[in-house]
This record gives sequence, C-alpha cells and structure tokens, in this order.
Amino acid sequence: MFVLARINAILFLFLHCALICIGDSDNSKSFQVVAYNVENLFDVDGISLYNDYKEEMYGFREFENKLDAISQTLKKIGGESGPDVILFQEIEVDRTPEKELSATKELLRELKMNGLGPYYFRLGYNPDSPSENWPAVHCLTLSKFPFTDTRLHPIEKARPILETTISVNGHPFTLFNNHWKSGASSEKMEVHRIQNAQVLRSRIDQLIEEKPNLDFLVGGDLNSHYNQSTIYREEMKRTGINDILLSDEIEPIKINRGKRLYNLWFELPTAQRGSDAWRGKWGTLMHILLPGSLYDSSGICYVTDSFQVEKIYGVNVISGMDIPFKWSNELNGFGASDHFPVSARFHSNAKCPEKGNNFPEVENIQRSINYKKAKESANLWVNSNLKPQNYGRSYRLSGAIVKKKPLTLKIQDRFLGLYSFDQKVRNSLYSLSEGDNFSGYGYLSRYRGQWQFIIPHSDWID
Repeated sequence: MFVLARINAILFLFLHCALICIGDSDNSKSFQVVAYNVENLFDVDGISLYNDYKEEMYGFREFENKLDAISQTLKKIGGESGPDVILFQEIEVDRTPEKELSATKELLRELKMNGLGPYYFRLGYNPDSPSENWPAVHCLTLSKFPFTDTRLHPIEKARPILETTISVNGHPFTLFNNHWKSGASSEKMEVHRIQNAQVLRSRIDQLIEEKPNLDFLVGGDLNSHYNQSTIYREEMKRTGINDILLSDEIEPIKINRGKRLYNLWFELPTAQRGSDAWRGKWGTLMHILLPGSLYDSSGICYVTDSFQVEKIYGVNVISGMDIPFKWSNELNGFGASDHFPVSARFHSNAKCPEKGNNFPEVENIQRSINYKKAKESANLWVNSNLKPQNYGRSYRLSGAIVKKKPLTLKIQDRFLGLYSFDQKVRNSLYSLSEGDNFSGYGYLSRYRGQWQFIIPHSDWID
C-alpha cells in the first residue's frame, strides 16, 4: 500500500507537469536562487553505485527523513513556497526507471506535498544515453520560471555541467549548475578541476562573444575554496576556480571587469565565510559567481548584499559549533547535509543598487573552527544523551580507558571511542594506558557504526 500510494502521488505530479509557472508581474520584486548540495539523495531501489546506499544500509525510513530535511531547509530559506530557483547537487541518477521511485521524482513529490513550488525541472544527465555513461549522481535544476534552453557539458572525472536558461518576466537568465571533481586539497584532483573549469570557461566565452551583455550566473559545488590558489600556493601552480574560471574579489559596479567573475563570498567578512567543515577547518566549496552584466541596470540584476549562507537552526546546524549537521544513514537516518546551502537574490527590469558590502581580504590559510562556544556550553555527559539529535553536541566527560586500539572510554556501562583530528591531541590521547582515567570535554560523533567523542583541542583535556 505504501509503494502504491507513492506511485499514485508521482503520477499525480506528472499529470500536472504542464502547469505554467508565471513570474511575479511586479518587476520590482526580487527572486531567489539557491545552490544546495544535499549530500547524496538516493532512491530506495537497492541499485546503488555507493555501498552506503544498498538495501542493508538504506531504506524507506531513511529516505523519508532525508527528504524531510531537504524540504524543511528549503521552506525556511524561501518561505512557504520555497526558493524560486534551486541548483541541486548529489541527486542519484535513476538506474531503475521502471520502478518510478527515482530520487528526483520523489524529491519533487515531497516538495509539492509541502507546498513548495510548483517547479519546472531539468536533469543533469541524459537518460537516453547508454547507462554506462551515466554518473552516480547528477546536478538538478528546479525553477518556478519556465526553461527556454537546456544543455549538458561533459567534464573530466565529474558530473556534467548543467546549463539552463530560464525566462524571468521575459528576460533570459542562464544558469550553470556545477559539481566539479572532489578532493579540494589534492594537487592530483586539481588537474581535473582545471579541466572542469576550462569547459565552463570556454562555454561562457562563447556565449559572451555572441551576446556581450548576457545575464548568467555560475553556481554549485566547485569542490574548490574561494581562495584555492592562496591556501595551496605551494602545491598548486594553477587552480580551476581562480586561474581558469577567473573568480575575483572586485565587485563589478561601474567597473569593466572583462572575463572575471565576482565571487559572492567577498560580500561577507572572512569570519563568516564557510559552507562546509572538514577536520576542524572551514571550507567554501559552495559558490555563486556573477558577471558584470548583472550590475548593468538592464535585464537581470543582482540585489547587492543579498548573498547568504543558509544556516537553519534545528534542521541543518550543529548547535554550539554552527557547522553543518551532516547526513548519516545510521539509526533510521538523521542530519541534513555536509554543506550549507548558499543563496542570492536578483531583480528583473530594476535599477541596480549602488555599491554594497565588499571585503576583499583573502585568507592565506583555511580558518579553524571556533570551538570556544561549544566548550562553554557543554553539559555533563549522561548515557541517556546517546541519541542522534545530540550528534555534534559537546559534553563534559569522565571515565576510564579500557582499550587502546581503538581508543575506548568507559563511562558507566557505555563504551565510547575517543579521537582527535589534531595530531598533537591524538598523541596525548594515545599516551594513555588501559586503566587510566580521562577527564575533559568532547563532542559526540559516530565512526563506522560506533559512537565516539572528538577532542578538537588540547585545552579540552583536563
């Protein structure tokens, strides 16, 4: 009955796919674009290229919890009907279309059931091509405005770039939805990202040559930090985002920036730049980049200072540390995504505002996560806290070391791992012997199906 109900809902959705989405008649009203890596939205057909999404690890309950997290995040970002345009990354390619339970269709159904949209959509792969050419996951673009053109640009070792053009109150607006090769810190992977950037750069140059004032944006997960060429200056002589795509810190108001694209991260002070967190460091892998044509007071224009990192407390943020509440398949599925969405607003037929906030400072290292607030807000650990909703929260700990490999702490009748991403802290932890007492702080995490505490700094150890 459950499956039948879902199929009927899907059929209802597609019977209404001819619904015409009409943009707001008030040309002064802005519309919102969101770039959102949802961290592997997979269907439940059991056919997966990722082991974590096979039948024994992932089912209807996990799928529903994942869809709910996405829906609630978008509702908080874009209001009751959701954002106007969404650039999704990491949606599973449908390998069993006959079952009609694809991640894309189920996502559309979920959004509709929650009052978001209605949306037109375009896939980031060609379902008519041989399946061996399909990526594991693809980009997906949703829009309340009608599409007028769609193209796919295959790239090396990554998902195709999805190029779409929408009509906003009669004005064409081209969107490039990207998900470049992963491994931001890897010099070997940067070779592929350079190729990814070259494909995109060539296409942009071609379009600009045909129409110099073309309104477009570049968005998505570029798997590159805004300051990629600076923080990896020793390892990487060239980077895709900075040296090929020409990401830039200068806002193009009354300035001809040529081919350079303004990276909206520079609207925020350095302390606020961060869409993802990895091993105690902030990253800026999610991007929205703009050409000078969005500042020329014609067609589509950017709403200055509208760029935001979308942190939704109670949904996609770990309380105390303000980092993404990453998704986990375990314990019926919990969390949201390992990336915060980013958003920006635009006008059609509106005079662009004067120069807004611009912070041209470029960090020369990846900024560390500030754990001070998390430590100060730590509660005394009790075993009843061992719940998914407490993932990432900090606690005051006291117990005995009962095992060295892996390092295991016994608190009352529970056995919990201890770990740190910091080498010096790890050395301190591994200097402990079985039977030694441990006292300090840690935040709750999981690793390979087991609960553990992460100790981020030496001052978290008494």
